[in-house]
Formats: sequence, structure tokens, C-alpha cells
Amino acid sequence: MILDLEISIKKYESAVRVYRLLYTLFDFVTAFLTLYIIFSLINMEDIFSMFSVFEPYTGIKYDILGFKVVFETLGIIIVELIIALIITAIRYRLKEKKDAIKLIEENFPTLKERLRTAYDNRDKENIIVKDLLAGVIIDLKPIKPSSLLNRRLVIIGIGAIVLTGSGSTYISVTDYHTDITPSKMSEVIESLPFSGSNSDLVPVEENGGTSADKSENNELFGEPAVIVVEGKDVDLKIPPGSGKGFTGQEEGKQINESFVTSGMYDPDAMASQSYYENLPEGYRSVIKSYFEQLAEE
Repeated sequence: MILDLEISIKKYESAVRVYRLLYTLFDFVTAFLTLYIIFSLINMEDIFSMFSVFEPYTGIKYDILGFKVVFETLGIIIVELIIALIITAIRYRLKEKKDAIKLIEENFPTLKERLRTAYDNRDKENIIVKDLLAGVIIDLKPIKPSSLLNRRLVIIGIGAIVLTGSGSTYISVTDYHTDITPSKMSEVIESLPFSGSNSDLVPVEENGGTSADKSENNELFGEPAVIVVEGKDVDLKIPPGSGKGFTGQEEGKQINESFVTSGMYDPDAMASQSYYENLPEGYRSVIKSYFEQLAEE
């Protein structure tokens, strides 16, 4: 009975490995055909002409199985195969790998936990283990290895291959391509929304300002003003953001005068008279009429 159980489990394990290889093959073919469609649409073959290393080989045709294949096409197919292998390997590592015993227990509830227990304790000699082994072997006989095949994954894999294969065949027969090339990829990316190329933001310089500060300040304040003081030209300017008025470019000597406290208020001091009270009698009317004319203007 022990030998019969081990033979059955090995048969199921062999079938599971074949099915797992089939799922992986579906992933690889689908990834390769998808890459072929994408690379053909964006004219990825032109990338070899952008590198001086491949320039001597561009345009050369090779005879493969009776077909003339250009170097660029052959090179891009090799690149697609490598990328497809990498994608398939990553998917294979991320997938959960179930052994035959776990698959049988999931698909046939009558053997749940019984098959694992019987297989793990197959070397023990007692009545309970022998009875369990006999019952498990009887329940395994109607189970075929093909029942462990995941038909849903097979249908999805075949459908994906048919879809991508039809697209790649159409592109190959009609030689359909877009206007996008590797050399224009940067322009295409810049034309996409939110790419940042059309942003109105101004980069900040090291001093905390922006590259537009200087030109904006010149337009705001214009050319420096010039005035004449005692026969000399004095250049005046408004420092941006200083909050001050015009400032002369000439530097004078600073005079530091100490503050002198005034004396006590003299109670006998009299307020000064108005300016017109100190003028001669004959000029008061003339000055008054002068200021009245200025007020009217």
C-alpha cells in the first residue's frame, strides 16, 4: 500500500509540473507578442541607428529559414525575447506553487487532510495508519491527473495568445506603423498632460530669487534716474524691496552729533508773531493777494 501511494503521488506531481510549465509558456508567448506589437507600432527598430556601435550592421539582411531578415528586425526580436523572459521569470516567482497533494485536497473534499496525513505517516506501522492508507488509495483510483489541470488558466492563456497573435499577424502582413519613433519619444512625453514641460513655475536660484526677477525689476523701475546737484550729475535709484525713496549714489561723511537736553520752559517767553505781522505795511496787501492767486490756481 505504501508503494502504491508513493507511485500515485509521483504521477500527480509529474502532471502538475507539466501543467505549471504550460501556464508559464502561455505567459511567455503572451508577453513576447505584446512586446512585438508595442515595439512595431513605435518603430523601435530605428533605435539601432541612434547608436554608432550598430551603424555598420544596419540594413544588413540575414537568411533565416528561407526568410530575409533585416538586422534591425532580428535585433529587436532578440530584445523582445529577453524582456519577455524577464517578465515571465518574475511572474513565475510571484505565483503560488501548489504541490499535487494540496491540489487534490482542494479539488476533492473527501481527501482533505486525509491524503496529507496518510502520506506523511506512510512509514509508520500501526492499524490506524494502515486503515487510512487503504481508504486513501481507494479514493485516489478514480482521480485522473488531467483533473488537476486549471482549465480557467488554460482558457485565459489561449485567449491572450489568440488576441495578441492576431494583432501581431496584422501588423506583420500590413506593415502597419505609427509616426512615433524612438527619437521623437521625448517630444511625445513632453506633449502629454502633467508632464511638467509646460509648467509656468520659475526655477529658484541659489540666492533665493528667480531667473525672472532681474528682468521684471528692470521693467518696473526702468533706467536709473539722474538729477543735477550743484552742477554735478547724481545717479538715483530705488533699491527693490528696500521700502525707501530715492537714494543718492554719492556717499557723504556721517556726522554724529550728541543730543543736547533743552533747558526748562521759560514762563516769560512769548509766542512769535505771524509772518505778515513782521512785514512792512506796504507789502502786506501785495503778499496777501499773491497767495490768494496761487490758491485760486
